[in-house]
Amino acid sequence: MKRQEKFQLQTGGDARSKRAQLISLLVLLILLAFAFQGSRGLWGTDEGRYTNVALRMLDSGDYLFPSLNDEEPHFSKPPLTYWAIAGSISLFGRNEWAARLPNALAFIVTGLLIYGLGLRLIPSRPWLPVLIYATSLGPFTAANVITTDTLLTLWETLAVFGFVAA
Repeated sequence: MKRQEKFQLQTGGDARSKRAQLISLLVLLILLAFAFQGSRGLWGTDEGRYTNVALRMLDSGDYLFPSLNDEEPHFSKPPLTYWAIAGSISLFGRNEWAARLPNALAFIVTGLLIYGLGLRLIPSRPWLPVLIYATSLGPFTAANVITTDTLLTLWETLAVFGFVAA
């Protein structure tokens, strides 16, 4: 066997294998991200508060000054989460599914970025970091609730991906 063929067998380097891995991982990410979307009402104070601030942005048209009510501004979290929720609700209507959609999409894109990191850092098993990430309780739970953490994780992963790619 030629040395190049042997290397490709060891690393799973053929394009068809990589494409099959990517499709399988994408299906897994989509299934996990949308597993419980829209199956329950908003939980606790966090989901309600973030959604309320986004709805107030939509109703008032004021996207620069997030607020809980007319007297109380809400600057304790970065506005990206509110903007994402407001955008999703304006596209898909006022429902739990639309409010949780940005986190589900962020979970999927983060998984794809992790796969890209895996291709560069451990080319013999690039699927492994994605599998660990996607099946970990924290990321899976965060993808199915309204929180600021999933979008933050996406942007941090994008920064690391850019650093490794450079």
